[in-house]
Amino acid sequence: MSFSKNLKNKAKKVWEDGYNHPFVQELGKGTLDKEKFKFYLLQDYVYLLEYSKVFAAAMIKSEDEEMLARLSSILHSTLVDEMQVHRKYMQEFGITKEEVENVKASLFNRAYTANMLAVAQKGDLVETLATVFPCAWTYSNYGKRLKEQYKDILENNFYKSWIDMYSGEAFEQSFEWFFDAVDKLVENKSQEEKEKIEDIFISSVEFEYMFWDMAYKKEMSYNLSK
Repeated sequence: MSFSKNLKNKAKKVWEDGYNHPFVQELGKGTLDKEKFKFYLLQDYVYLLEYSKVFAAAMIKSEDEEMLARLSSILHSTLVDEMQVHRKYMQEFGITKEEVENVKASLFNRAYTANMLAVAQKGDLVETLATVFPCAWTYSNYGKRLKEQYKDILENNFYKSWIDMYSGEAFEQSFEWFFDAVDKLVENKSQEEKEKIEDIFISSVEFEYMFWDMAYKKEMSYNLSK
């Protein structure tokens, strides 16, 4: 197995804990409390803005035309395609423009994005890719598994469009290039350097779990729920 594809195995426990988290499972069942999803939507909105900055930072580190095009495509997909799904749900929830403009990132959200941006600032290109890779990969994996697990009840699921987007071929194709890119970039890395990349990747999978948990509990901080 290639270095990139084996990263999932390195984070196996927290990866599976994320899929089995009540937030994710209730999305699949269509039973998730809509207030929890609303909280998630607003937090994910501000998260995606910071997430996009990491790709912008990665572009600065890249000297390869194809890599620049790939990163540019991810930026467009995030800020246009994913945001369209968010806006659709926001409209259905009656979330106002003022609510969106005034939403504050939770402590957990800030910790996650600050970690990614710190890696992007101090690390090289492959380290920067490793810190953002788990977001797309877990969403695609979870979306596909939810679609299969709950296929018999999906049609009437309020969250069907969310599952359809992240389980879809278009979303998967938007990040599949990561595997070859990461493998190429680690070819001349030492074992110590590879282990650092693995740690960066695992940390982001852990942050993904914390994001689901934060949204399920509607936590803005360690002891404050709203």
